[in-house]
Amino acid sequence: MSESQESSDRTSSVQRLMRRKPGTPLSKTTLAEVIKEIGIIATVRVPNEQYLLRVVRALIDGGVRAVELDYTTVRSTGSPIQELKERGLLAGVGAVTRSAQAREARVFGADFITASVTTPDVVLACEEMKIPCILSALTPTEVWRAHEMAADFVKITAAEALGGPSYIRSLRETLPAVQLVGADMPLDGYIPYLDAGVEVLEFQSSLDLARLVEGETWSEISRRAAKIVSTHEDWKARSK
Repeated sequence: MSESQESSDRTSSVQRLMRRKPGTPLSKTTLAEVIKEIGIIATVRVPNEQYLLRVVRALIDGGVRAVELDYTTVRSTGSPIQELKERGLLAGVGAVTRSAQAREARVFGADFITASVTTPDVVLACEEMKIPCILSALTPTEVWRAHEMAADFVKITAAEALGGPSYIRSLRETLPAVQLVGADMPLDGYIPYLDAGVEVLEFQSSLDLARLVEGETWSEISRRAAKIVSTHEDWKARSK
């Protein structure tokens, strides 16, 4: 397959996400392709859940197309996932530790699951439900175990403390088949992680949502999101 054909296939995957109809699920393969093509996941944690949808709207205005909600938030808010998906978003559920939680999240409509631990039970549940699974890991042994468990992506937690991009590069050299997610990326300076081999970037603390929500500065949330997205798009254009 040519490079242009591959790009067209990835684009069509994102377009299918944007056009999907309620009750019509995308395949696990397509969802994984969309995660990789979008390349950015905004993890939304807000102190007051009544602001959740307002925060998401601000992120959408900034160009974000994939969000992750906390499992407990999804349960307590009566599951806003379907509404997010109707807005053309990829919506995942994180902070999952058990297969029962993963199954409940899927009932709520989750497009993907992020486990905060390295556990085969969650992977098996996701495989049965036909949605991508992201396992969290830190050490090379944990990353290898997550890959052996057939996780679709492995999220590297606290990579900065272990050497940042150089640590990612060493993982890529020893485990080239693993699709890596960089956890809690900074607002600036994340490009070296992409150069080192991270496929997907996850942003949380650098969005500073708790403070911005308290001040109801929705435009600043959109600005931060737009900066992340535009920098990522520029990097993709240069890397072609």
